[in-house]
Amino acid sequence: METWLKKHPLLRDVLIWTVPALIFGAILRLILIYTSPYAFFGADSRSFMGFSNGVITDFYWSINEKRRYLYPLFVFPFSLLPGGTLRWLAWVQPLLGLASLLPIAYIIRRTFVSWRWMIIPVTVLLAGMPVFMWFEHELIADPIFFQAMNWTLGGWVAWSCQRDPTRARRFWWWFLVPFAILLLTKPAGKLLWPGVALGLVIVFAWQVLKWKQWTALAVLFLASLTVGDDNQSSWLLYTTTFPLTRLDTPLHAEYKAEIRDWVQEKRDRIGTYNKEDDEVHDFLRSPKDFPQYKLWTDLSKEKRDQLYKDLAMEGILARPDLFARIALQRLAGSCNQADFKTSRFRPNYYADTFAEQYDGAPEESMLRISFGIPSGAPYPSYEEFRTWVTPRPEAFLTKFYRDYADAYQAPGDLINRETDWPTPLGWAFLLGAVLSLIPPFLRPLGIWTIAFAGYLFAVYLIGIENYRYFALVWPSVLIVLALIPEMLWRCATKNFRT
Repeated sequence: METWLKKHPLLRDVLIWTVPALIFGAILRLILIYTSPYAFFGADSRSFMGFSNGVITDFYWSINEKRRYLYPLFVFPFSLLPGGTLRWLAWVQPLLGLASLLPIAYIIRRTFVSWRWMIIPVTVLLAGMPVFMWFEHELIADPIFFQAMNWTLGGWVAWSCQRDPTRARRFWWWFLVPFAILLLTKPAGKLLWPGVALGLVIVFAWQVLKWKQWTALAVLFLASLTVGDDNQSSWLLYTTTFPLTRLDTPLHAEYKAEIRDWVQEKRDRIGTYNKEDDEVHDFLRSPKDFPQYKLWTDLSKEKRDQLYKDLAMEGILARPDLFARIALQRLAGSCNQADFKTSRFRPNYYADTFAEQYDGAPEESMLRISFGIPSGAPYPSYEEFRTWVTPRPEAFLTKFYRDYADAYQAPGDLINRETDWPTPLGWAFLLGAVLSLIPPFLRPLGIWTIAFAGYLFAVYLIGIENYRYFALVWPSVLIVLALIPEMLWRCATKNFRT
């Protein structure tokens, strides 16, 4: 091992200088496991557990279209182990989260002259970010998505910074493999393709990559097209464009007539639609729950999806400016640290919210598998489950976590909610983003600044206002903020080498 480290001084530095962040992050995650030994089982967890439940109970092998592919497969082996899926995930996902600090440290070590000053603060801040610790503690695909993004960034820097084409082709796979994991974990990853394509052009990839690399990339692109549910995308798209519905055209006029007043109300208040779209979101998701709109209630699934697409595209073509405005409002409403609700860390949050998932039927196989309850054992009452998921609600460490999360997030806003203008931190981020696009030695970072800008704009065109979508880019935000002292250091030392 010592010999290997001597041969790879860059990786040696990464391992050594990441130790403070690994220790800090490990302590925080152990506290969370101590206060909540089972990973959180929320509303989305059922669909991700569906594959494991089907295989184990009925030997039925099928992955939900909405959740394909990798996360249900990732969860499955832990569902076969004693102790329950949630106990294993409470340990495995945080360990993977800590490991994903390494590629971020590698990026700084590889591209920063002032890396000795930057690695520790950036990785410590990342290790202690509440949003990542929470999702690592939940049965949901997002932690793997976030972690794969970190490795993708590190892999990109590794291959694109190589001057030797042979070495670059070898390092290429360190980018492609985690990028594949990212794309095949959540459909939102597809929105990064335009940025990756632009990046390949900027670095003149055709001068380095051979047919093997291009073939693998093409196969991955085709595979990524099969991820996600088209029905969900039409529903989310029309949720965005609902206020843009053309009420004066004959297209589906009878359906428009039923929602005319509602559309007009949202159009008149379009400046706040990003904060007031919950009821529209719920209506379009399940019109049968709104019997006052009879035509919409009677729609078949196929006709409903086509109706959503038709009305959405008509509205977008008529007012693309308002379509973009809604996306930018949602982006601005999701980019602050405080937009992640720390109420998730209150002592009884898990126990209280679990009531919605609890099924008192003894044959509830999914919860038996998740909590490791043998099929022949008595099915626990809800009160028993409460004591399992929150065994120490009055303990100091249980209460500590929310106080910690609030203190961490307090100075982390990028947008001032009262003025809708950037905070000093927000202006610093914008400055760092611009800096990443200028000097050639920062080109690997600048490419991803562009890629993430495209991703965020696109994801909020489709998805509702949600901090989880923005969380993917926070590691890059920290790196971009670190570019300001890095450029000052380079100017002071007159060091502009790559």
